[in-house]
Amino acid sequence: MSEAGKTGLIAALVTTIGGGLFGLLNVLVPLLADGGTGGGPEAAAPESSAHASRTPDSTVPSPSITPSANQPVGSDAPGLSDSPAPSATLGPERNTIQYTGTVRIAYAGPDLDVVPPEISEYDNDIHLGLVEPPRISTGLSSSAMALWSGSTMPGRQQCSDLVSTQAINTVEVKKGTVVCLRTDAGRIAVLTVTSTSNGFNTGGMAQVTVWSEVSD
Repeated sequence: MSEAGKTGLIAALVTTIGGGLFGLLNVLVPLLADGGTGGGPEAAAPESSAHASRTPDSTVPSPSITPSANQPVGSDAPGLSDSPAPSATLGPERNTIQYTGTVRIAYAGPDLDVVPPEISEYDNDIHLGLVEPPRISTGLSSSAMALWSGSTMPGRQQCSDLVSTQAINTVEVKKGTVVCLRTDAGRIAVLTVTSTSNGFNTGGMAQVTVWSEVSD
């Protein structure tokens, strides 16, 4: 080989070795700069990209408790308000009927405070007073009565009010006469005369209703 050829070959080897060393330095320098971990900027880029593409875990929002326009809020909302207080009513005994049936009104009349009414000559609420024409009178007790002139049968309160304002001791009666009465014990009764006679012992008959309440 000529001197020129040897010189060219040496130059080529030097160039090749130098290029190899330069390339090796290009690889080693970044590695050493990254602390020897092997992850340079190029290695970190994919990680950053992965973080950038990852979205936070989705969460289901809690349902909001927003009342509608027609839904009440506060203490009046359904399930929160107090139960309405029961409406006030009269006690069951107020208009309870103690007795209803037929009684005889003669010289000995009925005691309407007992059930059933008992005929008594002295302890009665009403009896036959005169027979020409027939009249009925309150008994020897503190009973009182009043003549009802309405077109329909009175209720308890109507009879009570009538006796309180228009009480009399004696009422002339005939078939169909209606009389309101307050008994000796304070009960209210209504009597409808169904028959009359001219005899003190026979007297007349009446349909009676007695309410159990003893006072207003």
